[in-house]
Amino acid sequence: MKLENGALTEVVDELEAASEGGGTVSVGHLIDALGERGYGPALAILPLIELTPIGGIPGFPTLLALTVGLITVRLLMGYRHFWAPDWLRRRELNSERVFKSVHWPKPISERIDGQLRERLSRFAGPTARKAACIVILGILLLVPPLEVIPFATSAPMIAISVFGLGLLYRDGLLMLLGFAGAAVATWVAVDMLLLGGGGSG
Repeated sequence: MKLENGALTEVVDELEAASEGGGTVSVGHLIDALGERGYGPALAILPLIELTPIGGIPGFPTLLALTVGLITVRLLMGYRHFWAPDWLRRRELNSERVFKSVHWPKPISERIDGQLRERLSRFAGPTARKAACIVILGILLLVPPLEVIPFATSAPMIAISVFGLGLLYRDGLLMLLGFAGAAVATWVAVDMLLLGGGGSG
C-alpha cells in the first residue's frame, strides 16, 4: 500500500516556502514549517541538508545534529509536536543558502514518492521506532568530533535520513537498512577518530 503521492515532495515545498522572502531565516521558522508534517519528514529531509554546500559551514553540522537530536528526543518520549529552545530557534541562517540546500533534493524526493511503500511493517512499528531513536541519538554524538574531518559527518546523516524515510512510509525494509547504515557509520567514525584511519587502508 502506497502512502499519499507527493508526501516527501510536499515537505521540500514547505521548507522552500519557509526560506523565501528575506535575507535570513531562523531555525525556529524551519522547524515550524515541518511541525505539522510529523517526525518522519523532518528526519528524512533535515539530515540531507548536511550534504549540501551549507553543510560545509564550520559549526553547522553540529547545529544540525543538535536540532535533529531534539526532534528525536521528542519522538522517543511520545510527543506529537516539535520543540526547540529559544536560543536555537533564534539562530539565523542565510535564506538563499537554505533555499538552495532544500531545493536540490526535490528531483530525488519526487522519485522517492513514486517508489517507496509500506512493507515489512512489523519492522516499522513502535518498538522499532524507539530503537531507531536510540540509535539516531547515539550516532548524532559522533557528529561534533567528526566535523574536523572533511565529509565525515555525511555517513551518520545519511543513516538518519534512511530512518526518517522508513518512518514516513512505514517501510520496515528501510528501517532495517537504517540500522545497518548506522552500524557502518559508527564503524567508520571509530576508525577515523580512535584508530586514526589506520584500519581503513
